[in-house]
Amino acid sequence: MRMVGRPFCRVFLALMMISNLSFVDQGLAGSESPMKVKVKIILKKLSLEKQKKMRDFQDKVYKYIATYEWFNPKDLPPFDLNFQMVLQDLPSNIEDRYRASLLVAGPDIQYYDKRCVFAFQEGEEMEHDGQFTALKGIIDFYVYLVIANEYDKLGYLEGTPFLDKAKEVLQQGKFSRFFTGWDRREELLDLILGKNYQKFREMKDYYFYAMATLDEERDKAKQYIVQALKMLEEVLENDSDLDAARQFIDAHYQEVLDIFKNDEDKTAIEILKRIDPEREDVYNEYL
Repeated sequence: MRMVGRPFCRVFLALMMISNLSFVDQGLAGSESPMKVKVKIILKKLSLEKQKKMRDFQDKVYKYIATYEWFNPKDLPPFDLNFQMVLQDLPSNIEDRYRASLLVAGPDIQYYDKRCVFAFQEGEEMEHDGQFTALKGIIDFYVYLVIANEYDKLGYLEGTPFLDKAKEVLQQGKFSRFFTGWDRREELLDLILGKNYQKFREMKDYYFYAMATLDEERDKAKQYIVQALKMLEEVLENDSDLDAARQFIDAHYQEVLDIFKNDEDKTAIEILKRIDPEREDVYNEYL
């Protein structure tokens, strides 16, 4: 097993999001965070009265995420965090409540949650003040998951502290008055902390170390990529429907093809063909 604390080379990836949507991406003056935040809040399912009340909600969510130092900005190279929420009214006689569907995505991971429930009042502010609310808890939980995914690319299970933070948020959410959806989030976190997913996280360590050293030690880096793909195949043998693994393949298969396309040894491409049969025709062109 390799040691942690190595240099890391960022790979920019295309992320498939719902099309035809504009995002808040203001780029705060003086902000040096490598996490480039884009937020889209869709209000069209709300009544006109509620749409008016929530007209500045998108900006508030953006500022809550983008102006907070979630991690040491010196640790990570630039990456995108995309946050999209579709709001619906949840009738209540005592306060304004909402249910929402949420999509949170990093460069090669995304989480979809359609069981978000929270209260939010016109004029309410969102601050990192240590006070738990259902909305802030949901945001914190998924932001920590995306950040953990990025830290895992730096070294062996380096994202663990952020998974621990997500777990702390989870414990508060489970016992809050808006507990709907936290059971599913607990299942998700249990999956991420499980043995098979740990191998997936270890695989990323191998893969991104290879990408960091590809120019200097190309042959050795290729060996690491093949090892990573073998680990990924084992992960999928244990759980063929693991979303994170499928998303990783979607994000990186072309990158692997470009690296190995002229090699006589086609092991890497053969593994891709086995674990990603939907692109069999694509891989056959390189075999």
